[in-house]
Amino acid sequence: MSIHSAKADDFSPREIWSVHDFARRHRLSKMEESRLKMLHGPYASMRDLMASGKNTASGW
Repeated sequence: MSIHSAKADDFSPREIWSVHDFARRHRLSKMEESRLKMLHGPYASMRDLMASGKNTASGW
């Protein structure tokens, strides 16, 4: 297996966050932080954390 330099430039590593830090930064409740930890463990990608947010219906 070899890595081609042209393909290596297209690679972007995922941003991994501590669930605790994510919850604190986004001012989530302890219950929501616990829910995220049960879903993903202590660390998760930003994409997964944002996708796991509660979807609430707007009043509009």
